[in-house]
Amino acid sequence: MSYGDSSSLIGTELDALSGRMRTESLKVLLDHWRVIKGPLLMPSRRQIDPVEFGAALPRIWLCDYEQDSDRFRYRLTGERVAKRFGHQLSRRYLDDNTNPDYYPRVHRYYRNVVDLPAALYIYGRLYAETSNPIHGERLLLPLSDDGRTVQNVIGATAEIVSTDSDGERFLPEYQKHTYVALETGAVIEESLPV
Repeated sequence: MSYGDSSSLIGTELDALSGRMRTESLKVLLDHWRVIKGPLLMPSRRQIDPVEFGAALPRIWLCDYEQDSDRFRYRLTGERVAKRFGHQLSRRYLDDNTNPDYYPRVHRYYRNVVDLPAALYIYGRLYAETSNPIHGERLLLPLSDDGRTVQNVIGATAEIVSTDSDGERFLPEYQKHTYVALETGAVIEESLPV
């Protein structure tokens, strides 16, 4: 597929990011985001068309970034996300639904998506702070009304069901974060123990 960023370093790096993804729902969301952003730095929330990624909707979430309070408030969450937390997250804050010991780490990577701005792909153990972590992947993408300042972050979280050689459920002991900076195409990677 051809995108508005296809002939740029940013496009090359976003292609590489897509190539790492193991679940179709994340790929579909990234494809839609790239189509609606065209050659711009990032698209706006109003451009999103959920019909274009309908199969991914149960895994999708959308947050507003409230700059004055430096908080992320969920605007909507898909069924699987709500089920994971045991309730709808709409109108609730990220810090209200994240273990206080893990919140600084989670807030930092959300803020990196806003501040760089960047597309972020996370692979490894997710929900590590809970009693039921998963092996999965997560995508966070910035949205902007003016094309420069991030007001929203849209994302998806998907489980990867796999077993080790003994047939036991596989859970990585790390998270790998890969950022693609949207202004330069620079790739920033970090691997964090969980």
